[in-house]
Amino acid sequence: MNLYLFAFAVITLAAFAQSVSGFGFSLVAVPLLAMGVGPQPAVVAATVVSMCMNGVTAYAHRRHVDVPAARRLLLSVLLGLPLGLLALRLLPDYALVAVIAVVTLGCTVIVWRGWRISPTGWALRGAGLLSGLLTTATATNGPPLVAALQAMRLEPRAFRATLALLFVTVSPIAVVGFALTGLLTPLAAAVAGIGLPAAALGGWLGNRLFASFDASSFRKVVLSALVISSLAALANAATGLS
Repeated sequence: MNLYLFAFAVITLAAFAQSVSGFGFSLVAVPLLAMGVGPQPAVVAATVVSMCMNGVTAYAHRRHVDVPAARRLLLSVLLGLPLGLLALRLLPDYALVAVIAVVTLGCTVIVWRGWRISPTGWALRGAGLLSGLLTTATATNGPPLVAALQAMRLEPRAFRATLALLFVTVSPIAVVGFALTGLLTPLAAAVAGIGLPAAALGGWLGNRLFASFDASSFRKVVLSALVISSLAALANAATGLS
């Protein structure tokens, strides 16, 4: 399959999964894209596309944003960004693929099991710091924030809007970091460019078909797909090691 056609299909699937389940764009997109274009372009492209998607969501649902909750998390998220950028820059490709796979598996377990953290203190700061690190290292930054916002007991509309606002606030800083460190390559930019219409298509399909699915059952299907993509990424990392 053509590389860009593969990227289009992966991003369409990832956007569809997020529109149906409310999460999981990068968890689906990054491990699969990494096998086609390499981990660094996959992380950068997924961050750019996710930034645009979350910008649309944050604007559309701006009245439901819980500003105090976002403020409590934002500083620690920002502190984690340079650490993840350093990891993305220094780790070899096979190690990045392995990290992406392990993070995806771990995040899948966290979301599947519905684990929660304390909404105050060091646990909350740690969730924000980990999310910031994962933003620039693997682009799979959602689950720590999901756990933190669940712990704050936000109602669904506020939860979705606040999460989108955090993503769209942090993502441009990550993209600037990618550009300054030479990670925003022509390949990453091309995949991101192809990914924007793919994300629009996947989101439209997901919104159209959402009413036809049992949300709980389909969420399990999405999570199962995350496990499969993680195992595939681990196999790819093992191939790189050998």
